[in-house]
Amino acid sequence: MSDGGDYVAAVARVDGVAVGDTITSRRLLKRTVKLLGVPVDLYFDASRHMGEIVREFALISFGDRSGVNERVPARLLELVDDLRGPRRADADAIRMEFEGAARAGQATIDIEIAADETAAEITERITELLDAADEFCRSGDLLTLPSSPQIVDWRHWWRDQVVNQVREGLDPVPWTTVTQS
Repeated sequence: MSDGGDYVAAVARVDGVAVGDTITSRRLLKRTVKLLGVPVDLYFDASRHMGEIVREFALISFGDRSGVNERVPARLLELVDDLRGPRRADADAIRMEFEGAARAGQATIDIEIAADETAAEITERITELLDAADEFCRSGDLLTLPSSPQIVDWRHWWRDQVVNQVREGLDPVPWTTVTQS
């Protein structure tokens, strides 16, 4: 039960918060984020591209440990660590939904994911990291090609959906209504 601010009266014991306690952080508030009309093939294209970047980062990381890559920008090395996140299980569950849709021959799917402020922050950070990685690709610091404009639009749409639904409680906007490049 919200009182209009970031305070919520707990109605059950969840994560150690008892009935009658007050949650003063939006971090504990979970919402169901709906991503509507998500193109299955675009998800896999974006996934493949991220995999290419992560593989190249892994090689850079190996070079960093061996002292071979002193010319690689420090910010790029930070991206290597940041793209290996603790939420692997969440990503795997989403991927399984897309794999099931691909097996069923679906072109698009609607998915629902439980998300909180931490998920919104991670989504923002991953988007920033991938945008930064694209800059490294364009500058020649990486061999991987930058993301296609459609992948960039898609990941920004995904970020906006998660962030706007978690933080603002806005209704989902289907991908099909997004202006696509």
